[in-house]
Amino acid sequence: MKGRIGFIPGAHRIEFLEYDVPEPAAGAVIAAVTQTNVCGSEVHMWKGEFGRKGITPGHEMSGQILSLGAGVKIDYAGAPVREGDRIAPVYYTVCNRCANCAAGNQAACTEKVVGARHPDEPPHFTGTFSTHYYIRPGQHFYRVPDNVPDLIAASANCAMSQVYWSLDRGRLNYGETLLVLGAGGLGLHAMAIAKARGATVVAIDGVDLRLRQAKAFGADEVIDMREYPEFEDRQKRLKSIIGGWPDAVLEVAGVPEAFNDALRFVRIGGRVLELGNISMGLSAPTFPAAITFKSMEIIGVAMYPPQYLKKSLDFLSRQIERFPYLELCDANFRCRKRRKRWIRASIGK
Repeated sequence: MKGRIGFIPGAHRIEFLEYDVPEPAAGAVIAAVTQTNVCGSEVHMWKGEFGRKGITPGHEMSGQILSLGAGVKIDYAGAPVREGDRIAPVYYTVCNRCANCAAGNQAACTEKVVGARHPDEPPHFTGTFSTHYYIRPGQHFYRVPDNVPDLIAASANCAMSQVYWSLDRGRLNYGETLLVLGAGGLGLHAMAIAKARGATVVAIDGVDLRLRQAKAFGADEVIDMREYPEFEDRQKRLKSIIGGWPDAVLEVAGVPEAFNDALRFVRIGGRVLELGNISMGLSAPTFPAAITFKSMEIIGVAMYPPQYLKKSLDFLSRQIERFPYLELCDANFRCRKRRKRWIRASIGK
């Protein structure tokens, strides 16, 4: 059986390569990719900001089990699995042995393994812009709840699990106020989770669609950057809404200036959760004295402990009727002969 997988050899180029689909090794799984999303990370790849020697794109997916390697009878939550089941895999493996894993922060595993740089490396199908996906032995995967469509399940794989973990690391509690800078995919998922746990949520963005979606996903109020273009004006508007300063600020706009805004917005003793800035080549002057005199915490988050994918899928199953998750997809594309629906890049990171 043949399959195809995408490869980005350089900026603004993508090609699809064909390989034989391998048999799964003991402990491995072969899945058919039924849904893959365009995350903001792939936009950076497309622009040439990541992988200057080429890179294999795609990590948000849901799929269907085609074949199980010897010994695979359950997913990583203990649910029985068989061929034909819908699943979502964590797109990397963790060692569970390094100091960070032992401390419960597998997101910071020092021996993390993601996909291959080039699909020529067996087992070939380690990115999700593909017809098939190879789940390696030790790579977490979970059955998708029956009431969660593939369209929604795929986004749990990265965006949702990452903000879920960040809100837990930031100890966001009932009755606290969360300010979200950026109402893309990460921000919208965070708003829903924060609202479900009883927080007050305010979002800042400058795009009509995103502002409307922010309200639908739990934001109590939104601030339009076009209406308040200067930071001081946004600051005054925020204070008029919540009567003070937020307990936590989630930065998912992905621009260095937004990080500086987060430092200035957060209350004394508050928490800044930094997820959006992932391009090493981007920088901006910052305010170290604000960190000192505000006694704030800054928590950087990339990836998540694998079990947070299960938490996210369960959250989606419980809240599928409450929030308009289906509206997150507004563009469909075909990948060769297999149809896929890709969430547009602009609602990713």
